[in-house]
Amino acid sequence: MEKKKTQAERREESERKLFDALVTIINEDGIQMATCESIGLKAGYSRGLTIQRLGKKDEMFVKLIDRMVSETEEHITSQIPAETDAREAIRRYIDIHFDDLQNKPSYQAYFALMAGSVTDYALLGDAVTRAHDFVKRLLVSYLERGKAEGAFPKDLDSGIQAVSIGSYLLGVALQQKLHPSLDITLLKPAAYSLIPSLPD
Repeated sequence: MEKKKTQAERREESERKLFDALVTIINEDGIQMATCESIGLKAGYSRGLTIQRLGKKDEMFVKLIDRMVSETEEHITSQIPAETDAREAIRRYIDIHFDDLQNKPSYQAYFALMAGSVTDYALLGDAVTRAHDFVKRLLVSYLERGKAEGAFPKDLDSGIQAVSIGSYLLGVALQQKLHPSLDITLLKPAAYSLIPSLPD
């Protein structure tokens, strides 16, 4: 006989299904179609339970962004061990970004929300800022490590370089949204070129 799920397990399952439904609707139908009714219907739950688990529209978007950041942090930690040298760490991060843009629905949905926040900053601005600050801190840590390793110039401004790399990767994500048929892998070499190198 199948073991009965605990309340915590049932809650986790319902939240996962609801978030999956939210991601699918954002990617396939657009942000405006992501309502409590449509999410609950796709996930197989009531509107009331959807609100209980995800909150109302602004709250669910913020929760989705925070969830994506947590998932990304876990993924990066597992794929880029602390002992990885700085140059390789940045290269792997770029690879993860491009791979997730092509294969990870929640990552794709995040950039749809991010683009939407430009016109509704009060709604999602803080959550988007937290997400981008996470990326900047990550890249700065790699760049500072590279300077300590002697792989990057000592006078490198890690903050500016991190923003430069992050801005390019953000641009790739937005280009993918604007031009879905674009082969974004063609843009990866230019991302690699932003990894600093020592002068000849």
